[in-house]
Amino acid sequence: MKLEALYAKANELQTKVNDLQAKENRTAEENEQLNSLVNEWEGIENQIDTEEKVQKLNDKIKEPENRGWRPAAEAKNHQFPREFKNLTDQLISIRNFGETGRMDDRLLKVNNAALGANEGNLTEGGFAIQQDFGGLIMESAASAGDILSRVDTYQISGNSNSMKWVEVVEDSIATSVFGGIRVYWAAEANEVEATKPKLQEKELKLEKLMGLAYTTYEMDADSNFVDQLYTRAFQLAIRREVEACIVAGTGAGKPKGLLKSGALVTVPKEQGQAAATVLWSNMSKMYNRRLMMPGSNYVWLVHPDLQEQFDFLEFPVGVGGVPIYLQQTQVGQLSTIKGLPIVETDNCSALGTLGDINCVDLSDYALIYKGGIDSADSIHVEFLSAQRCFRFIFRVNGMPKTSSAIAIKNSPNKRSPITTLATRA
Repeated sequence: MKLEALYAKANELQTKVNDLQAKENRTAEENEQLNSLVNEWEGIENQIDTEEKVQKLNDKIKEPENRGWRPAAEAKNHQFPREFKNLTDQLISIRNFGETGRMDDRLLKVNNAALGANEGNLTEGGFAIQQDFGGLIMESAASAGDILSRVDTYQISGNSNSMKWVEVVEDSIATSVFGGIRVYWAAEANEVEATKPKLQEKELKLEKLMGLAYTTYEMDADSNFVDQLYTRAFQLAIRREVEACIVAGTGAGKPKGLLKSGALVTVPKEQGQAAATVLWSNMSKMYNRRLMMPGSNYVWLVHPDLQEQFDFLEFPVGVGGVPIYLQQTQVGQLSTIKGLPIVETDNCSALGTLGDINCVDLSDYALIYKGGIDSADSIHVEFLSAQRCFRFIFRVNGMPKTSSAIAIKNSPNKRSPITTLATRA
């Protein structure tokens, strides 16, 4: 386990221990659970101590060639400092700087490690949140989200603010692949024409997601409560906002959504189909317009109001029909249609409009984020109500990887990782 992961685990265990410890009249089972968590936490802290000792020893090796041995390459990797015990410990330090102007050396160490020399402005009161706190918030948000946990996520580190990659430009694989590559049977052609792929460089730059949080005078005195409140609140806020953009973001100063992709394929409604309905034929056509690629992670991405439509969805047989919707039978399981999980989100369009039901490959969506969260505080925003304001900036962006739908041989229907159903009005 690397140090960043150990730090995140230690903070997660700390929150759980504090939650249990704060409960009055704990049951025997809860006391046993508390002891188990404390032991696990102690074990993680011992691992951290060992890893930090190893790191310090490696840092002392300035010229390994002169010592007769060379440390492993992994030992040279930069590790972010762990100066503060929890998020509120750091927020209190930021608050003290705002009130007195006295700089806590720990803030400088975290800022220098996370932001480098080219970013951040201490004269404006901006500080990077300790790496393991910021990373833990994003990782927790991702693990809690049915959408975030399925997209292709990358963490940007160091002074970088973007991700670059080379994309294959193609809209058909009927006669070529990779935008132009072809092969020939020698017997069919006297001369073989040279071909080449069509590629273009893509870049995704980080955008700013901002939020404000307030603490009262009384809350400031209870650091454990504020730490848990902020962590949980921002986990939820990040997940809600980023997932909203993954579904339908405009791409202007925010992530570009699946429904804004150039690869979007829209399946028309059936002739005479009633308004605000979903038919088995709609879903069959959407399902069969999928572009299957290795590692695909397809789901039905739907608005919650469609759930009642699924309860009566039938596959027609003669004058009757048979149910084709398999509802979940236990907690944590997702309902399915044609073997694909149904993921509900109110970020989809309203029932009956384009985008209310979608068959999407979430692995085709690239999401980047920077683990650090920048924070500044002010006592002036709500001075009369004795509240302190903390401003958080989180840097994130995303976009669909595939730029256009793909034509295949002997078919008028293009395939795509993103299919939706037209408006039924």
